[in-house]
Amino acid sequence: MKRFLDKYDTVIFDMDGVITSEQNYWNCAALTVWEYLHYNMGIFTDSAECMKNLKEIRETVFCGDALISELKGRGVNSNWDLGYVTVLLSWILYGSDKIGDFKALVEYAAELPENILDVYDVLAERASERTGFDFEFVKRNGLMWQTMHIIFQGWFLGDTLAAEQGMPPVIPGKPGLVYSERPIIPMADLRNLLRELSETKRVAIGTGRPGTEITEPLRGWNVMKYFAPDGICHYDYVIKAEAATGENLTKPHPYMFLKALYGTDYSDSRLITGDYDKSKIPRTLVVGDAGADILAAQAMGADFCAVLTGVSGRAAKGYFENLNATYILNSAADLL
Repeated sequence: MKRFLDKYDTVIFDMDGVITSEQNYWNCAALTVWEYLHYNMGIFTDSAECMKNLKEIRETVFCGDALISELKGRGVNSNWDLGYVTVLLSWILYGSDKIGDFKALVEYAAELPENILDVYDVLAERASERTGFDFEFVKRNGLMWQTMHIIFQGWFLGDTLAAEQGMPPVIPGKPGLVYSERPIIPMADLRNLLRELSETKRVAIGTGRPGTEITEPLRGWNVMKYFAPDGICHYDYVIKAEAATGENLTKPHPYMFLKALYGTDYSDSRLITGDYDKSKIPRTLVVGDAGADILAAQAMGADFCAVLTGVSGRAAKGYFENLNATYILNSAADLL
């Protein structure tokens, strides 16, 4: 292992853009935006035709991924939120009865605060005013967000798995992109890395993916055994904790990384109030690829290793340098 890892007892990985690839999630987000914008105009898209034109739809919606880079760089961590914010911006600029040029969304997003989560309600209010939809409908976790969530899960899981989870697709005919999941670094490198780390350290996860969407690929790749059993904090834990506390606990809040460090059975209220052994934090390293990851790691006081396998690739190096990342590597494979 890299010599600097000697000082750490725990290594916590974000997953998408670090170990798992986000390509399918970005495809799902683009398809979700496309279907939902049309759905609200009374137009039912054809799922098979959308899959056939997936490349062109993603290129159009995310402007060659420029919009993904802009929003991810401003703290949008959940790919559900990536689609949600994209629709909000479209409605703010064009209303709900028109689909305009998505390039203007990139320019609009560039003027938003560094932590976009702080203005979710502001964006929802602007979309409400432009469209006439009630604020309660368009705010995060409102009916709009929930419907987009169901559409997204339909694209990712496919008709059968989505229905089994109580979310039958709004428009059927979706095969499920989950079946084409691949790690973002070579499989042999991933297995070697996790095996060597697990021999001397607690290896954990703080991911915005729901439980089934992270455990299934890790089991399929035969690497689940390298992670601490109580060290895998996924989005299911966030939903439960948010319902109990009324707080927004997605990254860049440090909750997910704290939960991974202290154990998924550790009290949420104690984590949120700071009632935990802080002596563990200087010996903890968080590995991530996005703005939300480094902000969450710094909020908890942990060192951060940036990897340049996220949406912006090596162009993100300057961003992480400006935020004083402790280390910057080309990929997680470079930890060896």
